[in-house]
Amino acid sequence: MSAPERIDIEVSGKPYSISTTSIPYFASYTGFQRDSGQANDKHGDIPFFDAAYRGIESGFRHCFRMLGTDLTEYNTLCDTLDFLCIDTLGGRSMDAISQDLKSGKGWYETDYKRPVYVKGNKTLARDSSFRLLYLLLRAELDDETKTRQKMYEAALFIVSHRAIFKYHARKNIRAAYEERFHVSEKQRANLDKWPALQPGTGGTWSDRDVTTDDSSAHVLDSDDS
Repeated sequence: MSAPERIDIEVSGKPYSISTTSIPYFASYTGFQRDSGQANDKHGDIPFFDAAYRGIESGFRHCFRMLGTDLTEYNTLCDTLDFLCIDTLGGRSMDAISQDLKSGKGWYETDYKRPVYVKGNKTLARDSSFRLLYLLLRAELDDETKTRQKMYEAALFIVSHRAIFKYHARKNIRAAYEERFHVSEKQRANLDKWPALQPGTGGTWSDRDVTTDDSSAHVLDSDDS
């Protein structure tokens, strides 16, 4: 008898409705509990499960919103995602993640009488910023020199685009890059041009911070967040 696709279970003292397809660990857990004749409606503490669940169900960008700027918390969250058998990268390579990050930028469509500004897909870009963080914290690199440069370029793109990526993402991506790799003076100088300012001290959570002036153009929205 196979496990149901969605189960109601208490995890870390909080009730959840969990898809065993999205979180494969619980398919194995409920199956084992059932076969051994034990109750399967409760599970012990799983660190940062609430953040993991929100990220799995609604997009990994939400993990930045639920945690702070302590990188050790994100390391623990990544441990939890691995424990739950989550394919956090969704099969994406570093090149694909870089492309997804850049999809957050808007562009001008000129096939009209007036320029039309098309908003970028910030949802995809923000979800992919967490995937980059996961790579920085977890990935074993085959070609570290080549991949390190790609990761640096992706990190620089994130910290320099406040209109797309929020404070916690920018802060933690830079911290993770600097923790994993030696940062050259030139790289640090480039990163320092874009300080991750905390909201209320010059930073903002508002999506209204734009790096492109679209006041003279019609606007099409390709973002679903």
